[in-house]
Amino acid sequence: MKNAKKLVALLLSLALVLSLGACGGNGGSSTSSEASPSSTTEESGAAAESGDESQAETAETGEFQLPIVDEPTTLSYFVADDSNAAIMTTDWNDNEFYQEMERRTGVHLEFEMVSSADYQTNFNLMIASGNLADMIYVGASYYAEGVDAAIDDGYFLDLTDLVDEYMPNYEKVRTSDVQYELLSTTDSGRLGAVYELRQSKQGPWLGLWIRQDWLDDLNLDTPVTFDDYHEVLTAFKNEKGATAPLILNFSGSDGEFGTMSGGLNVLNSWQLDETGKVNFGPYMDAWKEYVTIMHQWYTEGLIDPDFMATDERTADMAKVVTGASGVFAALYTMPSVYEAASEDPNMNLAPVNPPVMNEGDEGHIRLRDSYTSGNTAISADSENWEVALRWLDYLYTEEGALLANYGVEGDTFEFDENGKPVFTDKILNNENGWTMTQTVASYLCPSAGIANWSDWTRELAGVPEKDQACYDVWSEFSDDWRLPSSVTLTQEESTERAALYADISTIVKEQTAQFISGALDIEENWDAYISALEASGMERAIEITQAAYDRYLARVE
Repeated sequence: MKNAKKLVALLLSLALVLSLGACGGNGGSSTSSEASPSSTTEESGAAAESGDESQAETAETGEFQLPIVDEPTTLSYFVADDSNAAIMTTDWNDNEFYQEMERRTGVHLEFEMVSSADYQTNFNLMIASGNLADMIYVGASYYAEGVDAAIDDGYFLDLTDLVDEYMPNYEKVRTSDVQYELLSTTDSGRLGAVYELRQSKQGPWLGLWIRQDWLDDLNLDTPVTFDDYHEVLTAFKNEKGATAPLILNFSGSDGEFGTMSGGLNVLNSWQLDETGKVNFGPYMDAWKEYVTIMHQWYTEGLIDPDFMATDERTADMAKVVTGASGVFAALYTMPSVYEAASEDPNMNLAPVNPPVMNEGDEGHIRLRDSYTSGNTAISADSENWEVALRWLDYLYTEEGALLANYGVEGDTFEFDENGKPVFTDKILNNENGWTMTQTVASYLCPSAGIANWSDWTRELAGVPEKDQACYDVWSEFSDDWRLPSSVTLTQEESTERAALYADISTIVKEQTAQFISGALDIEENWDAYISALEASGMERAIEITQAAYDRYLARVE
């Protein structure tokens, strides 16, 4: 089976390389929820859905004996680079968190670092070679046929019967919340990777931002409806000289929170519809409504003329800081960066929700709440798998988690009067002039860099209070039409749907952009578009996803 898988992985890698060459590349990769359509979870790496509004119950962790080996031991780790840390280092061994982990555990990590932009290609090449590292970054999210298949094909170690003995701290945390259990367990009940688990649920961290200073100058209210947005964008164009008033990410086909389509309760992904059944956003009637409105705005010069070349989740920074744009998508950590770099000292960005048709309409689409953003798989051929599991287990103890999230007391953090860790100036006001994002990636465990018991709230230390309001604003929309990320496909389903989605995604991306730009007339070509999706197996793909969703519902009952 492995030899066959090697051939398939190699062919997939070559195909991807050729496609990137044909497109010319863009220096980054699409990170929409279907950017890796063959992933077995409904969103690979971005966020796991939570149905509980409360914080995750804190799990008590046991004692841990250090070091974990009798003599120095080396583990290999296949991992992506980080654009933030890359400014300072090309080897994660320069990161102080990994250095301290080596001192405490006696284990040295030998990093096999690859480009994050080409991670899928490099992952496929590693699988094809059959020479896997001991630990594999987000392996559970990238194996084409799913975690169960990765175990059955002999690539990933089956952890199901091992965690109790070798990872008792991880298991205590993992079983402390049903959402942790759902996201870390396959439909067959197996554990194929160690998951990064968040100490508390993180709300939507990606959404729309607007130039509040422009609204104030123009005496305009925060837009709510499509008509409101039309008025605001027109004023931004005419009164503020914006040449790209609205930036559409992912070429107008966003699958993360919908951007402008979110207010119509559709996005470029598998989702639920008003009946509670599985559907696919670009196959629904509301997608036609979405592209029709966007086409009108495009012809009026209200949309970035280069939107078809924007294949990432966030806006081109140059267009933001030069005042070319007034509405765009961004992570909640970015507005302060934009404001600091802006040519306009008065720039003031505020979070805003996508437009709805009528004031009072309910929104059911946004970025999902998250309980995880990464995982670490263990090679089935690893000679030191016990060491790898114990090394990871340390990161689920109170002591190990504190090191991963905040570093070393007296160096990168101190405890405040309430016993909470707070960063020192080494992180907040670094002498090298680095941003907090850069210092975190250099001195602490990088976000989702390796499976650990993570405290995402550490990021708030570098986010102005006004920008943190985005969590409340974006949460005004529900995420109840989003498929939970714990919905998983079987090996056969994943293979079949991935093959169907290859054509479906191409049709959606190309023709959505053409509808918006006017290259295709919407009324004349819509029926042909729907027919092309159906001919590519849309109904079968929906049927497969519905079956997976039904199994998920059975698991949570």
